[in-house]
Amino acid sequence: MPIIIRKGFRRAGLLAMFGIVAALCEPPIARAEPQNTQFQAAPVVKKKIALTQFDVANTHHVDDISNIYDGLPLALANRLEASGEFLTTYTGRSIPVGAGEAQRNAIIQIAEQSGAQLLISGIVINAGIKHEKGFLGTSLGENIKRHIEVELAVYDGLTGGQLLLRRLDEQAPEEVTIGNDKPFGSSLFFETAMGQALSRLLDLAVSDIRTGLKTVPFSAHILRVKEKEAFLDAGSDSLLRPGDKLVAYARDTTPIAAPNGSALGVMDRAVDTITLTHVQPQFSIGELTEDAAKLGIKAGSLAKIDPDEHRILVAKQIAAQQMAKAEQDAKDEAERLKAEQAAQAEAARIKAQQDAKAEAARIKAEKKARAQAKAKAAADAKAAKLKAAKAARVSAAQQAKARALAQSKARAAAEAKAARLKAQEEAKAKTACITAEEMARVEAACITAEKKVQAETETKTRLTEGAPAPQAAESAVAQTGAEAATEVETTPVKPKIGTPLKLKPVKP
Repeated sequence: MPIIIRKGFRRAGLLAMFGIVAALCEPPIARAEPQNTQFQAAPVVKKKIALTQFDVANTHHVDDISNIYDGLPLALANRLEASGEFLTTYTGRSIPVGAGEAQRNAIIQIAEQSGAQLLISGIVINAGIKHEKGFLGTSLGENIKRHIEVELAVYDGLTGGQLLLRRLDEQAPEEVTIGNDKPFGSSLFFETAMGQALSRLLDLAVSDIRTGLKTVPFSAHILRVKEKEAFLDAGSDSLLRPGDKLVAYARDTTPIAAPNGSALGVMDRAVDTITLTHVQPQFSIGELTEDAAKLGIKAGSLAKIDPDEHRILVAKQIAAQQMAKAEQDAKDEAERLKAEQAAQAEAARIKAQQDAKAEAARIKAEKKARAQAKAKAAADAKAAKLKAAKAARVSAAQQAKARALAQSKARAAAEAKAARLKAQEEAKAKTACITAEEMARVEAACITAEKKVQAETETKTRLTEGAPAPQAAESAVAQTGAEAATEVETTPVKPKIGTPLKLKPVKP
């Protein structure tokens, strides 16, 4: 956050600011955020500021100004309120001059009692008149001006640390005496040249305060908590609305000590997010994501609207959720693996038992099979022996039968051959007989013809010579032919096979 200083600042303020800068420069624990996570921009809200009395370094310079101690901070409070960015309250109290434990405790106490986030105090350094000599150190052309110089300091109401230190000055063009008859901040007051100079100084102060506190996140105090419910001391007057998200802080119980042993303060840790659900003018109610007691959130804890811190917190929460999920997944995986290993061991044990039973059954079956095989082999050998004996007997019978059959076939073949040869011989004989008969008949016919011719010849001869009648000759020829035929039939000729028949020539 910017720390704007004009025309010097105090050494104690430098130390306080160095501590704040060191705290702000501390590297964040985690900046990682999910790529798809979107964060809302910080809503426009009014920060609460408490103002104290302004001190005056030289009271003689303000004798003609009515109650500048209260008037100047009140006028500044009105103008800050009119900017629309702050809720102001004037406490009417003062803080010890000079940085130290007393001043820090007073700031924290006043801010806590007034419910303010910030506290502004100031000192009127100078309100005197300045005479600038004229020509050659004479009063000729002498220039008289009245200066107003104010130092403003803005403090963090929670820690008492100084956030902003400004020294502002303005001047009136001539010696101006305002007069106590013109109350500070009235229209008559601001019509004077000195009043106008103070008005310009207030405008400059408001501008610098707005610029310097623009990056300071809005904060409110937690009034009380109930489980996941938190009550804040800021509401719609500060422009809070339902749905706004604030970062809740838990304060460490152990203070941070300086080398000399003095307590420098305590650390506030962002632990959760408060989402506003109900908003009233001066308070609001929000919901935490976890139980407040578990997170260490209690009455007096702080809640801020800080997008960067909210982003870091959400990233931490996401990382924690992812880690918790990873741990749960790892635990589940370990349990699954354990169960799987147990199941595998049980399956292996059951399989071993089954294998042992199967092996025993196999050995038993093998023994039984060997016994059966041996018995079967013996039975088969016996059967084979019996079969061989039977086969031998059957073979001998078959051989005898085959020999008998062969002999029978041979006899049948011989008989068939003999019958065939006999049939052939008979056929040939019959053919020869038939041929012989035919030849005999032919021969008989020839003989008959010859005899007839001979008879006719004889007849003719007899006729010629006076022989007996022809009837007696014909009867003789016929009887001769019949006798010849009978002789042929009763004495058949058996010619040799293959020998051609020879016709015996018959003499006429």
